[in-house]
Amino acid sequence: MTDWQELVTLEQRRLLNSACGDLAKQVRWHGFKLSKDDWRHLCSGTVLGWRPLPGWDNGDGRQGLVMLGGSSLDLKKSECTDAITMIFAFGDDPSSQGINAKPVKWGEVVCGARGIVYEG
Repeated sequence: MTDWQELVTLEQRRLLNSACGDLAKQVRWHGFKLSKDDWRHLCSGTVLGWRPLPGWDNGDGRQGLVMLGGSSLDLKKSECTDAITMIFAFGDDPSSQGINAKPVKWGEVVCGARGIVYEG
């Protein structure tokens, strides 16, 4: 297989973005409200393997940690499939990750991809 055959399809990118948008609207991650991009980075970093590094110390006491793992643009087809599968499993049962939240009501794109009825 050549590199171009391993690239993530446009349909996968659309589905990943849509699923992360659904999570962003409905679920807080351990008390934190994440954006669609935050969710995408969290899932991509998990699939690609993340590395915690100390952040910049700007002298204001908020150095914190930065997690490096990679971008969703770095995902291969199989990795994107893993990320999407992980998102669906989490959204269907947030308690699996210690989150006290209702299951996600997926949007039209996710419902269509999963073959479930979209309830608007």
